[in-house]
Amino acid sequence: MAKKAHLKKLSQGVVVWNKWREANPDIDIDFSELSLIREISIRAYQQVEIIFSRIITALITPYLSNSELLNNLDKLIENYFSLYSNNIFHAKFIIFISIRIFLFIIVTIIIEKVLIETILIFYRNKLNLANINFSEVNLYKADLQGIDLSYSNLSFADLRNSNLSYVQAIGTDFSYANLTGACIENWNIDSSTKINDVKCDYIYLFYNHELLKFDQRRPIDTNSIFAPNEFTERVRVAEKALETIDLTFTDGIDWKAFFKSFNELHQQYPEQNINIQGIERKNNTLIVRLDVNIESGVKTDVVKGAIETGFKELYETNAKFLEAQYRRELQAKDDEIIFYRQQSTNLLEIIRQQATRPINVEHIMSEIYNNDLKQANIGNFANKNADNARQQANQYVHLSEQKQTLAEAAAEIQRLLKQLEQNDPTATETEKIAYVNDETTPSFKRRFIGALQGGTETAIEEFLDNSYINIVKAIIKGWIKPD
Repeated sequence: MAKKAHLKKLSQGVVVWNKWREANPDIDIDFSELSLIREISIRAYQQVEIIFSRIITALITPYLSNSELLNNLDKLIENYFSLYSNNIFHAKFIIFISIRIFLFIIVTIIIEKVLIETILIFYRNKLNLANINFSEVNLYKADLQGIDLSYSNLSFADLRNSNLSYVQAIGTDFSYANLTGACIENWNIDSSTKINDVKCDYIYLFYNHELLKFDQRRPIDTNSIFAPNEFTERVRVAEKALETIDLTFTDGIDWKAFFKSFNELHQQYPEQNINIQGIERKNNTLIVRLDVNIESGVKTDVVKGAIETGFKELYETNAKFLEAQYRRELQAKDDEIIFYRQQSTNLLEIIRQQATRPINVEHIMSEIYNNDLKQANIGNFANKNADNARQQANQYVHLSEQKQTLAEAAAEIQRLLKQLEQNDPTATETEKIAYVNDETTPSFKRRFIGALQGGTETAIEEFLDNSYINIVKAIIKGWIKPD
């Protein structure tokens, strides 16, 4: 009886319930083995039916009292029953009741479509138990799934083997509650949820709706239980994981644009203390995980969504700006190559002009043939000089292009190494080599190796900072002589 009375009181809403608990703090509340959603819904619907019946009665009775229908029926009954019966009063009464019931049914059907849903919506709000005082309440094996218990007091409550799946528990106080054997599938908690000194020997992470049983026990070994405060620590670790943001890059990443965007984001959200927690590569997708500090009382999803959107916008803007800058730099380098080629063309033209001018044959041939002019061939000599000049000019252009390629490659490798140092200062040499290998394309490596003079990595030293020479040599060595 006490349980039904308490459920009736609970169905009246959180405010009524809390006032009653405050006035009766010593009463033991037992909601064990109940589905609170079902019990509250039943009582709320019963109240709706009572109110609805009263509304219908209030609408129909005046209508029947003032309706011409009764007068017409009176005349009809008098004329009909005067021929066959003297009990006109009973006939009138039966007709009156029948008409009243008939009209009640018709009006009920009509009004139900219009008003009943509105009334039920009002009472469904009473399923929201946010801010409720359930301190020390017996909720053993109770089904609480989906209920909003935000900012409620469940301290010292008995929640053993209860179903807390999909419970909203932001700001909820579970201090000293017993959660042993409870199912916490997808319960919504954050740093404001109090789980201090919770007693919990084991927990379930999944509710099997087909078998109507809890599943995925933790600890997995049925003979093991949590150490003191182990459950609390596990929840805090999982809660910390909820305060991270995963940024995914499927088409590569411009690290310069990334770090520029990250610094700007850090300035926009100084209170969130945003840091890079880690970097992970899955197939062709790079995932950068950000650690975000979100204060209690703040909606985590809202803040995380704003930060994620803000970063994407910053990165897109910076990437486009840097891409335009890269294009300008590449155009400048292309212009330099064109200039070198133009210079070599001019040099060849000068040589051709010199080859067609008169030559002091005695002077030249004496140096080559010791003044023996019998074997002299002036035409061949001029062609030979022109060919030598052409070869020297082409060699000069080739060397310039080689040097340019080495300089660009060295700058790119050094940039990648610096980025890795910023993100992971403790990276080993093996990790650095692997990182550069992952971030560079096969065509880049082939172009770089082709630009090396004589196939030796020492040619790149002039383009590197001293601290990067050894690691870059190791990287190049792996490219030249892969295992």
